[in-house]
Amino acid sequence: MNAKREQWSYLPNAKVWAGRFKNSHNAPHWHYDCELLFVENGELGVFCNGKFYTMHAGQAFFINSEQVHYMHAKSPDTVITMFVFDYGLIKSFANGTTPDCPLLSEKYNLRGLYDEIKEQLSAGQKFYGEYSSCLITMKMIEIFRTEHLVPKEKRVRTVERLKLLLTDIDEKFEFYDLKTAADFMGMNPAYFSRLFHKLTGINFSQYLNYVRCRKAVELLNSGQDISITEVAFKCGFETIRNFNLIFKAFTGYTPKSLPKDFVMNESFTSLNETSHNPTSVECELLESTDD
Repeated sequence: MNAKREQWSYLPNAKVWAGRFKNSHNAPHWHYDCELLFVENGELGVFCNGKFYTMHAGQAFFINSEQVHYMHAKSPDTVITMFVFDYGLIKSFANGTTPDCPLLSEKYNLRGLYDEIKEQLSAGQKFYGEYSSCLITMKMIEIFRTEHLVPKEKRVRTVERLKLLLTDIDEKFEFYDLKTAADFMGMNPAYFSRLFHKLTGINFSQYLNYVRCRKAVELLNSGQDISITEVAFKCGFETIRNFNLIFKAFTGYTPKSLPKDFVMNESFTSLNETSHNPTSVECELLESTDD
């Protein structure tokens, strides 16, 4: 997924998607849908709405619509189950509220819910979409009846502007630097830098370099007759030396030694630190309701 608004698509007549991931990592993003997940094995770090949480096996987590978030598996054998669903399924009873803490207090038998929803969506029987929507709605009613609820924060203009910035960077990454991003937000660079780290958990230069390296990988694998020097400049790097150093830090390879069809995963070694040495890791989709 791109580090901007994520667009989810569902099976026809369904408003729910479910899947299981191993070693899950992703970059800061947001979507209009809701996300419910639990850890089957291992530990998972989750950054959500400005705070960082550590999940252990058996724990459940709810990410409401439009909340900026990302996750980081603590070990390669970490396995999670994730549900993504249309906010409209809970809008009527949520009524502008959300659990006080996204790290939920109960397990809620989410593994059983996954098996039931996957069976419905995979079998494709009559009214499978409506049935699956009812299942996730009933589970969310149980959660909202059990957890301590607070008013859902109203849209904050700064957060909304940040979402637009992430989208703009993904499209115009080669022209961006700290000052350009700060100007987009209407802030001075020092204040913007602190705010970006607070809201995303990583510093701005780390994020920008990640986007540029991801685009560089795409260009190198495109089959175009383009030199490494051209790739570097097209992706916003001022010198080849700087490009080589940063590219290897993110991919583990130099531009010349990049394996054919290499895919750069959207992850960071330590999402809560200011380290400039992030590395890509494997995130494996074990199964999903699309299978």
